[in-house]
Amino acid sequence: MGTFADEARTRLANLLRMAGDSARDREQIIAYVAATPDPPPLGPRGIVTTGCPQCHATMWGQRDSDGRSISVCSRCGCVKDVEHGGPLGAVE
Repeated sequence: MGTFADEARTRLANLLRMAGDSARDREQIIAYVAATPDPPPLGPRGIVTTGCPQCHATMWGQRDSDGRSISVCSRCGCVKDVEHGGPLGAVE
């Protein structure tokens, strides 16, 4: 299958494609995708990650509506200002 078809697949479809035949594994993958936000688009520097100070999950580097660099936690939604290092609150 070509690259375009791979890019058009949803994150859920890509993760389920890698899962085995276990119904339990498939249910856990579906729950994971439903509970976590999609990663940001791949930029020129790749996807920048760091650890969340609250729940220790992965935080993804993004930009807010004002163009500031922020990190958003993939699990709890904590938002951290990259330049100042302080938390900004949770993403709704």
